[in-house]
Amino acid sequence: MSSEKEDNDSDEPEELTAEQGLQQDEEIRKVQKENKARILREGKERRRLWAQRKTSRPSKVGEGIRDVAKIEPENESLGRAGMLPSDIVEMLAAQEKQVFFSDSEDEKAEVKPTSRKKKKKSAGSEPVVLNDIPPPECLNRSLEFLKKRKMQVSRSSAVLNNSNQALRLLSSSGLLK
Repeated sequence: MSSEKEDNDSDEPEELTAEQGLQQDEEIRKVQKENKARILREGKERRRLWAQRKTSRPSKVGEGIRDVAKIEPENESLGRAGMLPSDIVEMLAAQEKQVFFSDSEDEKAEVKPTSRKKKKKSAGSEPVVLNDIPPPECLNRSLEFLKKRKMQVSRSSAVLNNSNQALRLLSSSGLLK
């Protein structure tokens, strides 16, 4: 007995035969399958109870009608088994009409603010001469900034030579006039 206790206390992994391993694997899979089924059942039950709570809440308008409907179902249920009393059907139909009416109002209200700006129509077939288009204002401002900066900051001759070359390229391309 003492040798068996010593074996159980060790941290060594349990040695199993192939049959025992297969049995344990089957048991584990069975438990996992049962757990998955249980989780699905519980989820469905929770959603069903939530839906019942949502639908069973009395509305402010229909409270009086529901009280009367609770008294009269015995009389009407004899004639039509499985059908709702006509009062309840009429009340539900009225509520549905109100819901659909309010939904259509919401849709109409949503359509109005989503007006789009109209795009300007251009002929498109006329050729555009790039020389006729003046350079953008941002280019002129950036070139003015570079000129001012060049005058204010003392630099080495290599930087000055490169900046002159850049200015020459810009002026020769027609961007700088």
